[in-house]
Amino acid sequence: MKKIILCSVALLFCIIASAQVTNEGKPKSWDTEFLSIEKKSLVAIEMPDFDLMKIQKEDVINDQDKSKVYRFGYEFDVNYDINNSGKWSQLSNGDWIWRIRFKSKKARTMNFVFEKFRLPEGASLYLYNIDKSDLLGAYTSTFNRDDEMLGTWMVEGEDITVEYFVPASSKGKEKLQISKIVHGYRSVTDFNVQQKALNDSGDCNQDVDCSVGADFDDMKDNLKRAVGLMVVGSSGFCTGTLINNTSNDGAPYFLTANHCYQDENGNTSNTGIWAFRFNWVSPNPSCATTTASTNGTFDQTTSGSTVLANNTESDVLLVNIDSSLPNSWDLYWAGWDRTGTAPSFAVGIHHPSGDIMKVCRENQSPTERIISFNGNATTEMWNVADWDLGVTERGSSGSALFDPNGRIIGQLAGGAAACTFTNDNNQFDVYGRFDVSWDFGTTNATRLSNWLDPINTGATTLNSLAEEITLSVDENELNKNIILYPNPSNGVFSVSNNSESRLTYSLFNITGQQIDNGEMIDRNVLLDMSGNVSGVYFISITDTSTNVKITKKLVINK
Repeated sequence: MKKIILCSVALLFCIIASAQVTNEGKPKSWDTEFLSIEKKSLVAIEMPDFDLMKIQKEDVINDQDKSKVYRFGYEFDVNYDINNSGKWSQLSNGDWIWRIRFKSKKARTMNFVFEKFRLPEGASLYLYNIDKSDLLGAYTSTFNRDDEMLGTWMVEGEDITVEYFVPASSKGKEKLQISKIVHGYRSVTDFNVQQKALNDSGDCNQDVDCSVGADFDDMKDNLKRAVGLMVVGSSGFCTGTLINNTSNDGAPYFLTANHCYQDENGNTSNTGIWAFRFNWVSPNPSCATTTASTNGTFDQTTSGSTVLANNTESDVLLVNIDSSLPNSWDLYWAGWDRTGTAPSFAVGIHHPSGDIMKVCRENQSPTERIISFNGNATTEMWNVADWDLGVTERGSSGSALFDPNGRIIGQLAGGAAACTFTNDNNQFDVYGRFDVSWDFGTTNATRLSNWLDPINTGATTLNSLAEEITLSVDENELNKNIILYPNPSNGVFSVSNNSESRLTYSLFNITGQQIDNGEMIDRNVLLDMSGNVSGVYFISITDTSTNVKITKKLVINK
């Protein structure tokens, strides 16, 4: 969220940061000053052994069933907090850090659930491995929730330190209690070895940057920015998609499958500890080959969500991501179609087996199908008979099915599609139908309509947020009289008003949030956005005498 102050002739922008961004800064213990003070090593708490072979045998069976969450880790129930464990150290300026170290032999990754997480302002929490090659944080007070819970993303390695920093004036105001430690026995982050040897997604999968056809590639390059991998519960994976609503306000609504709401044992998951990762894309796409996908440069993760609506009739779940999504992440909110009309072809974008983002395409129209699913004998689905490019797997659950217009028509519930080496097995997948999800039941808690059409427009289709914002652009007289340059710029734009009219304006970021509005009084106006991060913005300008409106895209490239 950014607050903007209009100052006389120029439009000057002042930023108040509230984005909950991970992977910034460094722990205080990494400072040279601390290393000179702290001589003793921190002793690791060893996690007990467990029967991994038994779990892997279960996975061989469960991995064939997409109606179950893809399990990647073994959960240890623990009770470690700032009072009964770890080590406090005081810095020379009076501030404090608390550290606790855990080791789980042969873990590929480790992640944590905090039963109690409440940080005072100015405090921060980091997680890192023993050689400091993987760092997660900072978690700050912006992650505080009413239920005081937090689930973290994963850190690579078997030896992980949790480090908390607090200013001297705030010590004692925090709550930190770790209730679960997850030993990740299937890696989704380690790309230093052959990806396909990790028993992750099959070789017939196509990385999302592989072509699916000239009629959809440009759309796919936008839609992939809406797709996220999520840690559900604390040891499973599903996929979901940011979805637009008729207010076009960038509400952090995330569509996935209702069966992701349950763990592998059928227990209801606490969505408050779910963690999300966006824009996880390989820069060197592997397109149905045995070549390993390489890791991307983005590590955009956040935590915490609240259930808005769910039902078993179409296996749908809509959650609100409770932490803010920074403009710098360059995310995208997909549109939808609730008409129930079968499209001419369909595309899926997903994270099979918790793998880096993939894409699949079916060149035939999906058909309506009613099946017995998760205890509901009449679940209404779209049936994809046989993918023509790529497939889905467990972990793809909840991923959107897109029509040729890039609008969501359903989310993955189950199916039998899989890889046979670099070819698919010619089997089907089923997706819960969006048109059924729209108005099932009689309450906000069972249907999507109340959330995705909050202003009761009655719309049967909606474009993506970016498309909706730019719909008003046309070659009218006002458009010809407004000149904006240079564009892109380093953040400073000149606006020339060659009309004789009084103009008003509204400024939006890429998420659709309005971040300023006002009047353009002078014929020449300086728009100074140099304090804003690089990215795409939109300025909507209205002629008050005719009520004609135009929207122009602004690009900041520093």
